[in-house]
Amino acid sequence: MSFSDSDDGGNQDTRPTTPPMSYTEPYTAFTTIPRAAPGTPCCGISTLLHNPHGYTTLLVTSAVKVADGLTAGAFVAYTIKVGDSEVKRRYSEFEALRKVLCRIYPTLIVPPIPEKHSISNYANIQNKSKEDAAMVEKRKRMLQKFLNRLARHEILSYEHVFHRFLEAGVSWSELMHCPPISTLPKNPLNATLTASSSSASLTRSASVPNTPSSSQSSPGAGPSASSQPIAPPPLRQPDPRFIDSEVFTQKFSNQLSGSMDRSQKKVVRKLGEIANDNSDLGATLNGFSLNESECVPLANAIEKIGQAVDSSFMATTALMQALEINVNEPMQEYVQYASIIKSILKFRHQKHIQTESTADQLESKRLSLENLERMETEAKRIEDALKRERTPTSGSTASASAARAERHSGDDDASGDFGGAGEEGTFTNEPESLNEDTNDTSEDHNPYARSPTATTDPQSNHYAQLPPANPYAHGHAPTPIGAKRRSTRLNVFSALSHTIHGIIDVDPEATRRNNIGKTRDAIVQLEEQLETTNADLDKISRAVQGDLDRFQRQKIKDLRDILLAYAKAHKKWCQKNLGSWQEAKDNVEQIPA
Repeated sequence: MSFSDSDDGGNQDTRPTTPPMSYTEPYTAFTTIPRAAPGTPCCGISTLLHNPHGYTTLLVTSAVKVADGLTAGAFVAYTIKVGDSEVKRRYSEFEALRKVLCRIYPTLIVPPIPEKHSISNYANIQNKSKEDAAMVEKRKRMLQKFLNRLARHEILSYEHVFHRFLEAGVSWSELMHCPPISTLPKNPLNATLTASSSSASLTRSASVPNTPSSSQSSPGAGPSASSQPIAPPPLRQPDPRFIDSEVFTQKFSNQLSGSMDRSQKKVVRKLGEIANDNSDLGATLNGFSLNESECVPLANAIEKIGQAVDSSFMATTALMQALEINVNEPMQEYVQYASIIKSILKFRHQKHIQTESTADQLESKRLSLENLERMETEAKRIEDALKRERTPTSGSTASASAARAERHSGDDDASGDFGGAGEEGTFTNEPESLNEDTNDTSEDHNPYARSPTATTDPQSNHYAQLPPANPYAHGHAPTPIGAKRRSTRLNVFSALSHTIHGIIDVDPEATRRNNIGKTRDAIVQLEEQLETTNADLDKISRAVQGDLDRFQRQKIKDLRDILLAYAKAHKKWCQKNLGSWQEAKDNVEQIPA
């Protein structure tokens, strides 16, 4: 099993350990912003790194403490030699470079850099960790390895941001605020680049898992190293290849950071104790040989034994250094690699979740559209039925109206007959005095005209003392208190009713058709989004699988080098001890029996 498990099974390890020089783009890269295709040098640094006659090795030659002009403190500047030029960068700039590369290429395994010291480490060495020579030398080695891994990467070596980092006279702080770094999306899940989108960023409206960004933002081990986020939900249709890769990566990480790391640290600690004990023993034996000066062969033999012990001390110290540089540091690097691979697989997992979420939303919208169309069809059917029933009802209503009109005309005729009889004195509907006044009144008589007496005599007109009428005043009598309360309640109810009617749908047919149109538009957008997300997922899967295959080849080569270094260190230690102890043996044999 390996990081790049696929259907081929065990055939993975038969591939060449290093890619041919002419093979410039073995797999496609997934980028969050438009980038030039790798394979063509873009500047002088790129031409130097891709020299056809061989790789150019980047060297971190020195680490010098430099005063910070902005603050009262100081920092360690690492000098990088690129060909014939040199550039100085501080640790935080190395860290920023790695974060930028992780944001541009969220599916590539960006090499780690040495981790920052924790607060406890700073406290243990009294806040002088930056001045510690061993720590600075270790950082120099690991930062140099970081740069050379980037320079030999099949895709990252063509990244112009990396070239600018190696270019002398370039201010990294200014470069961080310029494109393309300033245009990078905060979350690579929400803005991705696909073949269908060419050079445009696509904003996702699908739900994204509520987890921190998995863009390997930490210096050594991605986001999972500093925090423990909630695991993303499981997939309905997971890819077996990446499930196997996740399982293997977890086992690989547990083995390196678990028993192997503890055992190796214990061995180095024991070797350190043996070296210190040998140093004390050698000094003791050398002093003891001076006391036996009477017997020269015995004194020489004791002295040789003491020298052999001293030689063991030096050989053991050299073995410890070799194991630390050639075994422990690479193993620590691969512990960080395991965390980086976890974050990359997690990023692909989240993209898969996003794709399934988009598909779920699309299916929900389709079901909603079916329901709305079914309701629209049912409403039309009911409306047609009502129209069919309304047609005969209208005819019968007209017949009834005609019948009522005939009956009304018959009543008018009957009342005319009674009026004729009243004129003969048989019957009248009005009082006699009114009839008399009516008979005496001519057509020009105005019953509302003022009489002369009313004009001249104010007392005879009871309305003469009233003020003139106000045309804007209410003509009704004052309303009682209870009626005012009822009126106020009605007004409040009317306002409330008006507000409710403004909220409640008053035209369900228009609203239903509007919802159908909106749902259809949403379906079209979700279909386009699902197509793009599927294309993204496919490209991400191929990019992740391609870089896992590359990393598997790198891992085999690196583990081979680690094992060879481990064996050579012990062989050298044994040979050195064997030579010194062989000389001691020869001197001991010269002692007379």
